[in-house]
Amino acid sequence: MNPEILKYIETHSIGLIGSGYGYGFNSEAKIAKTVMLELVRAERAEFLLLRDEVVAKWWGKMVATAQATLDALEEKERVYRIKLAAWERLTVEERKVLGLGRAPTKPKG
Repeated sequence: MNPEILKYIETHSIGLIGSGYGYGFNSEAKIAKTVMLELVRAERAEFLLLRDEVVAKWWGKMVATAQATLDALEEKERVYRIKLAAWERLTVEERKVLGLGRAPTKPKG
C-alpha cells in the first residue's frame, strides 16, 4: 500500500469512522484505525480483511477517501505550479494589462 495513504490516514480524522461510517471519531475508531495501520505495515491485514466483510468495507472506504483527498491535493499543487510558472514568465507590464497583481497563492494542504 502507498505509504502516503497510510501517513494521511494516520494523521487525519477521516469522517468514515465509527459505527455508522460518519458519526464522528470515537475512541474505538481510533483503536481500530491504529490496529489496521499496524497490520497493513506488517503486511498482515489480508487475513482480517478477507474474513470480515464489515472491516473490509470500512477499511476500503478509509483508503478510498484518503486516496481521493491526496489526489485532489496533488492536482491543486500541479495547477499552482503551472500558474506560477506562467506568472513568472510575464513582465510587470504584461501582468498589469492582464490584471494579475500578485502571484498565485500556494494551495493549503
